Amino acid sequence: MYPIKLGFDEALNRINALLKNGHNAEALVTSVFTLEKLMRRCLRVAILARGFTSKHADDLLDRKGFYDLKDLWEVFDVDHRQLHSIIGNANWQHVPEAVTMRNKLVHGQQVYNQEKCETYAKHTIAALKKLHSTIRNDYGTDPWATLTRRTKPKLEWHPVNNSLSEKQPAKNKKGKQTRKK
Repeated sequence: MYPIKLGFDEALNRINALLKNGHNAEALVTSVFTLEKLMRRCLRVAILARGFTSKHADDLLDRKGFYDLKDLWEVFDVDHRQLHSIIGNANWQHVPEAVTMRNKLVHGQQVYNQEKCETYAKHTIAALKKLHSTIRNDYGTDPWATLTRRTKPKLEWHPVNNSLSEKQPAKNKKGKQTRKK
């Protein structure tokens, strides 16, 4: 929702200003959008760290919503952690409901009272802070900063089963068995 050039702290300041001025529904919508943006950027960092190109990251993250990003998280996280274990259950348990509330607000399906919006916005802000600090510490980079593009993959190939190479000795061009080194 907010451009990267504003910085993470400024994005949080703007959400907190919405809360302070009583615009709790707007703060909820903005905080959930910002969380999704941060999740997408954190996953981008993880995908690039795994050796994929920026194009691969774009293809993997294109048009992904909250639940898609949550499902992809465990695959690319450095320790294969689930997102709720990074954010912590105290705040995570409120995030899916905040996403549902945001979706219903945005699509005009339901209106919520201001106190409920404020509560869920605050939990989402806490989740934002925790995710941002964990990724900065674990990955050594700020996901809110502009990332350099990777144009060439740096993936490693690790065969799943080496039994074929162990059972069949190597042969030279003439079909004779070569010595093992």
